[in-house]
Amino acid sequence: MTGDTHLRAELYLRGDTYGTFDAQQQVLNRVKRLEANGVFSESMVAGEWQRIRTMAEDKRSEAIQTYEEFTDWAGQNGHSLEPAFERRNRSYVGMDRVDDVVVFPVVSLAIYDGDDLEGVFPCSDNERTYTVGDALEAFERGDEHWLAQFDSLSVDRTDPLLEPGVDATI
Repeated sequence: MTGDTHLRAELYLRGDTYGTFDAQQQVLNRVKRLEANGVFSESMVAGEWQRIRTMAEDKRSEAIQTYEEFTDWAGQNGHSLEPAFERRNRSYVGMDRVDDVVVFPVVSLAIYDGDDLEGVFPCSDNERTYTVGDALEAFERGDEHWLAQFDSLSVDRTDPLLEPGVDATI
């Protein structure tokens, strides 16, 4: 990959998990190294990505908007965000209430070129799952064509919907 890239990496780390901090930091450090090496023009990290978000009552609608943007990209590519992202119903003991919720993965990565969403990881098709590690390995080995297997989706934004919240400790 060349140093004149316009690729932006948005890394989403779930903040409500136990035992995943070291693995999340390794991914974060890899993204920061790729930025330092000119593979990404910038990287942003959102650390407030929580495990479950209620579609109807989420106080931070940005998480749901981001999920819907990722879902649109996956649909355009004939992919699914499952099993890493899970959309399901949640019921409450003693209540008739049922909410539509999204369970977010511990780590996810979105790659943008300007206002085009180029890739979301993890994602899967009928044959395989494309992990965050797969994407980072392709960028680390300089495989300029790996990302071209996915169709981009115009999203008309150049900043993450979620506030950046984590700094790398390289």
